[in-house]
Amino acid sequence: MNIPVADPARELLKIKDFEKKLISVLKSGTYVGGLNVINFESNIKKFLNAKYVVSLNSGTDALLFSLLAIGVKKGDEVLVPSFTFFASVECILHLEAKPVFVDINPETFCLDVNDLEKKITSRTKAIIPVHLFGNNSSIEEISKLGKKHNIKIVEDVAQAFGSKNKNGKYLGTIGDIGAYSFFPSKTLGGIGDGGLIATNNKKYFSIISKLKNHGQSKNYNHDIVGYNSRLDSVNAFVLNEKLEIFKQIKEGRNKFFNFYNDNLSDLNWLKLPKKNNENTLLNYFTISVSTKIRPLLSEHLNNNGISNAIYYKKPIHTQKALTKYNARNFKLFNTEKASRTVLSLPYFSFPKEKEFEFILSKFQTFKP
Repeated sequence: MNIPVADPARELLKIKDFEKKLISVLKSGTYVGGLNVINFESNIKKFLNAKYVVSLNSGTDALLFSLLAIGVKKGDEVLVPSFTFFASVECILHLEAKPVFVDINPETFCLDVNDLEKKITSRTKAIIPVHLFGNNSSIEEISKLGKKHNIKIVEDVAQAFGSKNKNGKYLGTIGDIGAYSFFPSKTLGGIGDGGLIATNNKKYFSIISKLKNHGQSKNYNHDIVGYNSRLDSVNAFVLNEKLEIFKQIKEGRNKFFNFYNDNLSDLNWLKLPKKNNENTLLNYFTISVSTKIRPLLSEHLNNNGISNAIYYKKPIHTQKALTKYNARNFKLFNTEKASRTVLSLPYFSFPKEKEFEFILSKFQTFKP
């Protein structure tokens, strides 16, 4: 048996008459924009209870356009974690702004609010709290800091679609702008790259709506210099169909969580992720083990057909692309420890009992 880390194709099998509907979309001849995109934006706006949404062709563009909309420019400081995917920082670098790296909370792998507050200066323009693995990056406390210091908050919700805060508001709708990714392995994943921003600010909505389509306010009226970042129609169709069965998708992931929690919690050599079943929808199931055990466990699982992954084995502040920013000077103890100890296990919707049994049997034969 082979078990992948993620299996987005499995969700397509749960969509009623999927192949028939897909063929109809392909025969329509509309592959960029069109009714599928309009319907998806309308439905996801209702789902998130946001005033405005703009669909885009990637989560990376969602972050970049968000920073452009709030006015980040050369020399501005943006507070961001180093323990994240490169896109969270890449968008800052493209604008020639300065990333200021903040350490993480080892329980959530998200920004440590105490370290964050220490690094706020008069040059701080924005904070990018990354809701990593689906966890809430203390958005309530960060929002208060933003208001106190007049700093804009761009939530990176690439791995947290469907997660809520303690008051039941979806992550991505609490800061100034929420930037989502619909990469196939996400909790709401498409059949290619895709992204979206959500905001309650009309000005930001207007700017990003133009940025995505060559700066146009309407056809052949280019108000600003923009980009080409439109969501494909076929991808929008798939996302809309998955949104309709999102409750089932969520239940499937939580079933996987309960399996791990029920069967691996007695193993004293690993640390399981914690989550609030009511509000948190994990994108990856990430355990922590010692630096000695991690390569042995990873090899053991791989040799037995159980895929696993390390998110993220090299923190961004140590990457070559950040050399000129002297990023290595940042002291990020929890970040660097996490990079040496995390391991993500298979985690997806609609798991099968025989898969649970197989995974458990291989953990039982592992001798740390």
